[in-house]
Amino acid sequence: MRMLLFLFLFCPLIAGACSQEDGVFAYVVNRNGVQPGSGVPEYKYEVVASVYQKLVEARGDFRMPAPELVMNDGQLYVAWMNSKKGLVGLEEKAYDICTSFGADSLNALAALLAHELTHYYEKHNWTRHFSRNNANTQAGEQLANVEEGLKLEVQSDYLGGFLALSAGFRAYGIIPRLLPEIYKGYILPEEIPGYPSLSDRVTFANNAMEQLQKLQLAFDVANYLAVVEAYEPAYDYYRFILRDFQSRELYNNLGVLRVLEALKYTSKEDMPYALPLELDLESRLGPGKRGFGDNAEKRAALLEAAIDAFSRAELLDEKYTTAWVNKACAYLLLGEVEDARYWAAKARKQSEKLKLDSEARDARVLLAIIEAMEGNEGEAEALLQPLAEEGNPLARTNLSILRGEGTTAIAVLNFARGVERIDDILLDDYLENPAPELQVEMGGNVICGLQHFDHSEVLIHFADDGKEYAVFQLTGDGYDGATRLGIGPGAPLDEVKEKYTTRASVVNTRQGTYLVYPKEYIIFRFDKQGKVNQWIVFRMKIENEE
Repeated sequence: MRMLLFLFLFCPLIAGACSQEDGVFAYVVNRNGVQPGSGVPEYKYEVVASVYQKLVEARGDFRMPAPELVMNDGQLYVAWMNSKKGLVGLEEKAYDICTSFGADSLNALAALLAHELTHYYEKHNWTRHFSRNNANTQAGEQLANVEEGLKLEVQSDYLGGFLALSAGFRAYGIIPRLLPEIYKGYILPEEIPGYPSLSDRVTFANNAMEQLQKLQLAFDVANYLAVVEAYEPAYDYYRFILRDFQSRELYNNLGVLRVLEALKYTSKEDMPYALPLELDLESRLGPGKRGFGDNAEKRAALLEAAIDAFSRAELLDEKYTTAWVNKACAYLLLGEVEDARYWAAKARKQSEKLKLDSEARDARVLLAIIEAMEGNEGEAEALLQPLAEEGNPLARTNLSILRGEGTTAIAVLNFARGVERIDDILLDDYLENPAPELQVEMGGNVICGLQHFDHSEVLIHFADDGKEYAVFQLTGDGYDGATRLGIGPGAPLDEVKEKYTTRASVVNTRQGTYLVYPKEYIIFRFDKQGKVNQWIVFRMKIENEE
């Protein structure tokens, strides 16, 4: 009887105390808490709603309706998820505690909200109902459910942290710091019936953060591999992440990588125009650049794989116009013009309806390319001209190609590889004796690693015992140094282009816009104002590198 009582009390570990409302996953149950009274100031709700919307969009799983966000001024739950009513809630007191984290205020809010969203999207409430409906089974099975409940809480911290990360928030290490502040702010005891002790919760959260750090490292390495056009290893990293975390963006990234790889086997005679998903508008179209005509079968296989990935993204969000534009690009490269036209037109119509300006412009550019490929140059120019006048660089590039004005010549290299240093480290020397403090085994004789220095960090990709590698050194927050040519934090885009004159590719991400100089082994990241806020030096040796 005593064992059954113990198990009954601990069943709520998977969703909060048994006394709370059915269907509610509460972050805590404050038995001496304050019931909701007056409303919450509008500005607080707006801040929370902006964070919440980014998390929902980053999750990108619209097979289920996104839960409604609510706030109140009670002090009962901190934050909660109600699966029956389709709600995610946050208390004003919890908001105030998060704002006490200063520069990490939004990160703290994101971590807390993402935890509850993970309970919802991972359908953790099913496990609670299962344990309740099987309360008369053997004690050993009940105990297994308790252990499973703990796993679900750790999973919510872990996957919730990655959800926050993918939405642009830096959630690593937030929950272990936030928990003690919540208990202090809510005047909660160390032990709350139906929950692990505070010290245990912090331990569980730290364990989750260790898993999050590994997933975050794989994600960061994948992103930089994609930026420098190492598509095959980047693809494998994204696949690794998808084992734990699925989103429309990840599937879309997989598809884009496959199309970009297929473009390596596409001559400018076959596709003379710059497609909306191309990262580098000059490398394939530059003077004398040719595709590999004898790889038609491989090219087709890559494009079919891309279409499959875009379709998987659509399964998560049936109105994901980005995937439609990309799918249209793949069909066009396959020679399936009618399919390409269908998806591009559909993307344009839906994007304009939803006021998704960037996606609508991409769809219009692609429709213009389709017209040009069909010999309808007048219609193509009519579509491109207004966009070019607005300053759209993709429209300008394709209008120039359409008019036979050629492409920009590649400038002379400024200086030899190897002279750029961050934290007085030369990457060629570092490669002689790398010592990452964190390593993640990716499988297939592939590892990634991370090492911190005073004002920078190094991300490492190693495969086949070092025969293949890519190493990136990133400047950290507050780094006030400069490159060899005098580019430092806050430098405008025009100044960078003036001093670095070799061919560069442009890559747009959630974290900012990157300008990649492959011949000089340096990457600049720009903020929304077009100012440098980070740069990266790198070395790589990838089997499929040209």
